[in-house]
Amino acid sequence: MGHESEVLLDIEQLLPQVRRSGSSKSGIWRMCGALLAVALCAAAAVCFTFNKSPDSQDDGSNLRHMLRAVPQNANNTVKDAIHLTAGDFKGISLEWKDNQDQAFFQGGLKLVKNEIIIPNDGIYFIYSQVSFRVTCKSNPEEVQEIVHVSHEVMRYSDSYSDSKADSKPLFSALRSACVQVPDSEQSWYSTIYFGAAFRMNAGDRLFTVTSPPSKFTEVEEEQGKNFFGAFAL
Repeated sequence: MGHESEVLLDIEQLLPQVRRSGSSKSGIWRMCGALLAVALCAAAAVCFTFNKSPDSQDDGSNLRHMLRAVPQNANNTVKDAIHLTAGDFKGISLEWKDNQDQAFFQGGLKLVKNEIIIPNDGIYFIYSQVSFRVTCKSNPEEVQEIVHVSHEVMRYSDSYSDSKADSKPLFSALRSACVQVPDSEQSWYSTIYFGAAFRMNAGDRLFTVTSPPSKFTEVEEEQGKNFFGAFAL
């Protein structure tokens, strides 16, 4: 304890000397401290601005891009398209469906009374397929009857007629079956497909005419074998 008291006394004796020697320079140190504080504040402001500006610019740039993109997306129109699949036979045609299997429609193309209605003037790709199964019976003593199957896509347009009876074929195909078959009952299969681009007018109507079922022929009913459709180019 005695040694610690001597150390404390020595320090207390030195303090007045330190105060006297430092009093002359206190003003200079205070000025330096103030300048250092100002410099630190300025440096902090620069760093804050430098670090924040790019993010702010990026955010603003992204926002501008988004705002420019919204009107473009809003103005995009849906491409006119329709794809129909076959149901039962109806008169001289298959009954087409727009709500079964892979069938769909979008834009202005619609199915009305088993006909595709063209909404606008323009170029359209039109296509159709029908698959047949024919039963061929051969008799050695008789000549085998030749069986025909056919499929057409017809167009009715007010631009050239006021009567549906004046409809014109866009596609037409005829197939023959049961030609020189063996002396046994046999099935013969045929698929008629066609597709091409045509210039159409608003209001044109498209429909199909297919050879009806008979004692020798019938239309295949499996999914994906019979369809009818169109889409704008």
